[in-house]
Amino acid sequence: MTRTVTLAFLIPTVLSAQQGTITYTYSQQHGFEIPEDWRDNIPDSETSTLVLHFGPAESRMTLAPGAGEAGSQLSSRWRDRLQRLKTRSASRSDLEVVRDAWVSYSEGTAVETREFFGRDFRVAGPPPAYSWRMTAEQAEHLGHMVMKATADHDGAAIEAWFTPEIPVSGGPATYGGLPGMILVLSLDGGRAQCFATEIALGEVDAELIRAPEEGDKVSREEYEAIVEDKIDELEQLYGRRGNGPG
Repeated sequence: MTRTVTLAFLIPTVLSAQQGTITYTYSQQHGFEIPEDWRDNIPDSETSTLVLHFGPAESRMTLAPGAGEAGSQLSSRWRDRLQRLKTRSASRSDLEVVRDAWVSYSEGTAVETREFFGRDFRVAGPPPAYSWRMTAEQAEHLGHMVMKATADHDGAAIEAWFTPEIPVSGGPATYGGLPGMILVLSLDGGRAQCFATEIALGEVDAELIRAPEEGDKVSREEYEAIVEDKIDELEQLYGRRGNGPG
């Protein structure tokens, strides 16, 4: 009888920890050099806010309104100059914005809205598979015990800190595959970083975790081909990773 009562109390607690909303701050350094006389007006990185709604079987991350727009805090003159630098850099990370990402953990599928070179694409397919290496390192983030795991993906090093206290195998965008929610991410030696700033556990409206419907629907393979062709075109036009102000 005691065991039955104990389980009855534990089940709601576990379910509550498997759903909620996490707010992240995401920052990324530019993949180009800013001319010295422009540095007082153009920062060397961009920062945005991400909101992740999740349940036991799926999650959806959205870019906060107004975030992700090139130099949204800059004057129109400096926004134009920043966009020219991005175009000349031919750097994918500077030309692409993930605005929306839905992942079904149970079905192993994902749908993302990616903006690339001014066009929105709805990319569907399996989420990336990460070969995580667990470490013995532990820390605390926002009152949750987190554990460190590392991986290499598409030539970039990934460092993730996840918490088993939120037993959902997810994280920002399509990152996941660990025995707990990812709260902190560092990509490519810290060039891009993402860390949770607020965690609110509890029931989430199912409408907030629906797959996005915006953008031209393409497969992941089709999207990668579009990106590769455009990057090749820019490299031929400006020279590989051109950094001049133009």
